[in-house]
Amino acid sequence: MKTPSYQSSDALTPTEQEEMIDLFNNGMIKQVMLGKKLSVNMNSTADQAIIINSSNYVIRRILVTNASASLTLGAGGIYTAASKGGVAVVAAGQVYSALTGAAKILDLTLAVTDRRTENTLYLSLTTGLGSAATADVYIFGDRLD
Repeated sequence: MKTPSYQSSDALTPTEQEEMIDLFNNGMIKQVMLGKKLSVNMNSTADQAIIINSSNYVIRRILVTNASASLTLGAGGIYTAASKGGVAVVAAGQVYSALTGAAKILDLTLAVTDRRTENTLYLSLTTGLGSAATADVYIFGDRLD
């Protein structure tokens, strides 16, 4: 079994999808990466789309890492629709202050664990950091399709 080779684009490549499915089918992992968004703008309160590579899934974990600066003031959630609409998968009050450098990892608190079908989720900060900063967001869960 080969080690997955991840690319720097937001959407999973067909190779990444196949590798993740192979690992899942062989019992090596219980969860798959459903989507990712690299270099999200942690100073922006605008919607930042995260493409989900499944049409029927359960989110088990949302991980944020690789902060370009200390994210002491940033707060905001992840939603199923633009403009903080739909269902809040992660509540608007989620803080990112634990991310004080690139090596730090933060597991976001999930507000819902229902089965989802949206092809896009939206990171939408309630409070921007106040200065330029980025971070990477990874969404993991169970594919049901």
